[in-house]
Amino acid sequence: MSADRDRAAANRAAARRDAARAAGQGSAYPIPTRPALDVHDLPTVTFGHRDVMWWGTNGFVIVETMTLAATVASYFYLRRNFDAWPPTGTPYPSVGIPTLNLVLLLLSIVPYYLLEKAAKKLDRDNLVKWLWVSVAFALATNVLRGFEIAGLNTRWNSNAYGSVVWAVVIVHTTLLITDLFETLVLATIFARKREQEKHYPDASDNSLYSYFMILVWVPLYVIVYWVPRW
Repeated sequence: MSADRDRAAANRAAARRDAARAAGQGSAYPIPTRPALDVHDLPTVTFGHRDVMWWGTNGFVIVETMTLAATVASYFYLRRNFDAWPPTGTPYPSVGIPTLNLVLLLLSIVPYYLLEKAAKKLDRDNLVKWLWVSVAFALATNVLRGFEIAGLNTRWNSNAYGSVVWAVVIVHTTLLITDLFETLVLATIFARKREQEKHYPDASDNSLYSYFMILVWVPLYVIVYWVPRW
């Protein structure tokens, strides 16, 4: 009798296991299922705030804005401590090449805008074209920036004026160099046909960074080259 009871218990246990493995409605022991969504219609590439790199680019812009704001605050703080600015014996910075470079920077907004439009349309041919045009502008502005620095007419360690003017210009120059290399890398990727879908939003975000880099120089240009003359 004991053996019969054991066999009956084993059979019931086996039946429960079979029922638990069974699929289909009405099973005594249904298998738990996870909720699922049909996402096949979602886009494979996104732009703007739906793209994580857009947030990264904006975060970088905020950090660089704070860095430049600190250099500008230092500039005006030091300015208050001098009767003459620049100090007596220090010539004014040259304005010819800096003004030319500012005009060139503002003009470069056009190709950056056009490459952004091409990127959002996934228009590869136009994107490649405007990327290389932007590279040419970025290269030219970087070369002119070298002449700008030489035209500051003061050394970085000559006095407080020289140090803070160099700080403002050099910090912005790092943005110029970053923009050149980022645009060049993207242009090379597309020219060699190594791009992936994610590189289209990258190109669009690169334009966003370029707008910041260009427009932030306008007040800095006034501070460096014209405030000493006022």
